[in-house]
Amino acid sequence: TTIFPIDKKYLYDYFGSLDNQSNKEFDIIVVNDGYENFEEVKCNFSKLNIIELKFSSSISKNRECGIHYILDNHYDVVVFGDSDDYFSSNRVEKCIELLNKYEIVVNDFSLFNENGVYSEKYISNRLVNRNRITIDMIKKKNFFGLSNTAVKAKLLQDTSFDDGLVAVDWYLYSKLLLDNRSSVFTNETLTYYRQYSQNTVGIGDVTKDAIKRGLEVKLMHYKLLSNSDESYNNLYSEIKKLKSQLVTEDDFDQYLSELKRSEIEFPLWWEEV
Repeated sequence: TTIFPIDKKYLYDYFGSLDNQSNKEFDIIVVNDGYENFEEVKCNFSKLNIIELKFSSSISKNRECGIHYILDNHYDVVVFGDSDDYFSSNRVEKCIELLNKYEIVVNDFSLFNENGVYSEKYISNRLVNRNRITIDMIKKKNFFGLSNTAVKAKLLQDTSFDDGLVAVDWYLYSKLLLDNRSSVFTNETLTYYRQYSQNTVGIGDVTKDAIKRGLEVKLMHYKLLSNSDESYNNLYSEIKKLKSQLVTEDDFDQYLSELKRSEIEFPLWWEEV
């Protein structure tokens, strides 16, 4: 995981869920980007083997730092998590079980906010348990996050992210699926995905700001992946054309109205663009 200056309660939720895992045979690699007094948190969870790396850079380079540490220290399996989320008690156990058969595991998530959980097993509204995942399923949308995925560490060799990359998760798993790596979806374990204002990206709430941000994310994503697969050139051109058509606030209002009429049920990341 990575941590940054956030509410201490979020970290207690996160590490508390790791303290309650049914399989406790793991280390926790933490890239600390500016969270002060982390020693206090570590002392409160002294039974966990927490390894802190102090590193301060962009979203993408912080993740790259953690991945390089994992590779340098010869770990076999990586279970990713965001430090403002928390997990069901069988997450590590279920991920390891499925990674004996597949190379990548993506698990379901439930949405919650300060009032509690309000949407259970969100991805299951779109996918069936034990679905095999292909690259075509995530070309125009994403459900692979760095809080609901696990992967065999050897797949991460030579991982490098552009410094300005926001959708690190989408890019990473797109590259792996383009290499025909085997991937499976499971709803037999859960990530509890916190919805709040500091989220890099939320889900399910389509706004003008979300559309504007999605345009920029997709432009970079498609441009970078066009180096690996020529089909992304067409996707890049489509989004570039859409961006040129959305100039004024009225343009965005009209686009938003059309989206709401199309009624995408349970939209996934970046699907609104």
